[in-house]
Amino acid sequence: MHIDDIEKIFNEKIKEAIESISGDVKITLLKRIANQSIDNALNRNDCNSSVKVSSIFSGRGKAWASTRVSNDNPVWVGIRNTLNHEILHSDPSSKNYKECTNLLDTFETASFAWMRFASVSKNNLRFQLRTKGSKLEHHIKFYTDSAYIFTGDIINLEGVPHRLGLESGNFEEEKTVKEVIEKPVSKEELQSVGIKTLEDILY
Repeated sequence: MHIDDIEKIFNEKIKEAIESISGDVKITLLKRIANQSIDNALNRNDCNSSVKVSSIFSGRGKAWASTRVSNDNPVWVGIRNTLNHEILHSDPSSKNYKECTNLLDTFETASFAWMRFASVSKNNLRFQLRTKGSKLEHHIKFYTDSAYIFTGDIINLEGVPHRLGLESGNFEEEKTVKEVIEKPVSKEELQSVGIKTLEDILY
């Protein structure tokens, strides 16, 4: 079959599929689904597909995952080991030491941990442990197996940590400080911009 004929068939089927979808779907996710569908048709995929995983964390307020704090939960054990590694290799007086310790304590107090989804590739999940708080991009990378999503050890947080009130008092806020500079202005400088009297400023 000629390449143009194949392209025509695909275009028609893709257009039909897109028109039947209700709601907004990201283009990147649609492309992944298309690629995944081809692989599925050729029996080239396993059950823990990257598209299925990405769709779980796709959409407004859906980018965060959670996992229970328990010694029999391999995901939590991995998070704890990742943070303890950072703590062990940080100066006790450093910010990183304090932030990682605070995050670990926060998770243990809440009895569950949260992390931001970053990517998935060949069943390998990458999450972000945001030690400065969910509002800030700074993070430590945490890797685990996507199989834990299908076992229920990783679930969607269904919200953003700071909006759910999970981080109050423990994390940094992004602040913009405006500095007021008091500089004397001469009479000549004021007149150069058309200000001669107090009334020129007020009215």
